[in-house]
Amino acid sequence: MAEKNRKLTALGDNCLSYKHLLAFFLPLAVTPFFIMSIHSLMNAALARLPYPELSIAVFTVVKGIANAVKAPDAMFMQLNVSLVDDRKSFYTTSKFAWSLGGGFFAILFVLGYSPAGGWFLRNIIGLTDPEAIRFALLGLRITCFLPLAETLRNVHRGLVIGHERTRIVTAGTAVRLVMISLFLFWAVRTQLISGIVGASLAWTLGIGIEGLVVFLAVIYYFSSPGQAAEELPKKDKGSLKMAQVLSFFVPLAVMRMLWSFLQPLIQSGIARSVENPTLDLAAFGVAYGVIMLLVGPLRNLHQCSLVYVQEDDYDRWMKVKRFSLYAGGICTLLSFALFLTPAGFWIMHHIIGVSVEVASLGRMVLLALSILPLIRSIREAYWGLLMGRQATKLIGYAMGLNLSVVFLVLLLAIGPLEAAAWISPAVIGAAAFTIGQAVETLVVWYFAGDDLVPGAGKN
Repeated sequence: MAEKNRKLTALGDNCLSYKHLLAFFLPLAVTPFFIMSIHSLMNAALARLPYPELSIAVFTVVKGIANAVKAPDAMFMQLNVSLVDDRKSFYTTSKFAWSLGGGFFAILFVLGYSPAGGWFLRNIIGLTDPEAIRFALLGLRITCFLPLAETLRNVHRGLVIGHERTRIVTAGTAVRLVMISLFLFWAVRTQLISGIVGASLAWTLGIGIEGLVVFLAVIYYFSSPGQAAEELPKKDKGSLKMAQVLSFFVPLAVMRMLWSFLQPLIQSGIARSVENPTLDLAAFGVAYGVIMLLVGPLRNLHQCSLVYVQEDDYDRWMKVKRFSLYAGGICTLLSFALFLTPAGFWIMHHIIGVSVEVASLGRMVLLALSILPLIRSIREAYWGLLMGRQATKLIGYAMGLNLSVVFLVLLLAIGPLEAAAWISPAVIGAAAFTIGQAVETLVVWYFAGDDLVPGAGKN
């Protein structure tokens, strides 16, 4: 059984091909489209269930609170891919992940089931309508279980990605999509539950089902998670200590929390427009959503260098880096095509359904964001390298600099330089976002240096 489940990366160094990388990465690239479909279904159901307007407004608040609390959960997957190479190290990272996930659950549980939740919603979030507060508490009482569901999913996702079985990740998300579709169809058909309850259940149970599918796949292929960890290639980093786990994880958790501030920061800068902030915010939001269709699939590119590039393996590193550049380059060309052809305007105006004014301005926002896929692909390649070398502090520092640069560009362009007087704030916001991403990528690339790039000093 062990030989059957050996990683393909145990083959010779020259066996890694672009076809192999594509087979590994493609399921990870497809998964974001399933997730976007899930969110679209939930939004459609919210509009068709009882109390639609109140549910839509309150669910946005509930999502914001839950995502802010559980943001570091997303890094449990990288934790296992990077650090786990035997049963003992898996138990160490799992203990850490479940403890942290349990802590996030406890915070949300207190907000949902104690008087502290009502105080928080009134005095911190600013809700004043008693019915809105009641609906928000209903949502929190369901979504408080999300950290546990995400921990189940991400801990075992790390194992299957480490074994190159990325199709399991896609299969889990596909099952989640099917089950949520059936549940929301039932909810809309029967009208037995409100929108906030339906959306909260779909979100929480969907991730739980996805996590269960991945867990059962680990049991099917490897008999147990511990056995799956035992069959991973050895990383030769000695016995894993909790201090190493913290050193690796904390910068990534900080990075995730900083990332959550980027969109509100840009939106607040755009909203300072005295001309027509509603138009600018709408154009930025729509164009950003379109670009994310091309950028989203690249967010898991770091798994390629994380899984395949070992110490002193310069040839593999160059192949993975070129693969990442090809992927980002193709998506960037498509991004430019959206601006240069009527396609971008047509998608925003006819498919999404925004006005001609919003679509026309959105087209210029697309231009300001069009280089993002290439920037993201370079950053992702180096991210995987840094995670594999357990040099995650640089990732956290670079994200902090990104946020600072975006703030500075917005402050200067909409303030003293008054660029907003002749350039739309929506375009300025998009340019600030792109510049911040570029600076973050440049910092990661520059400071990775010869000490981290495999075999660079020998070539």
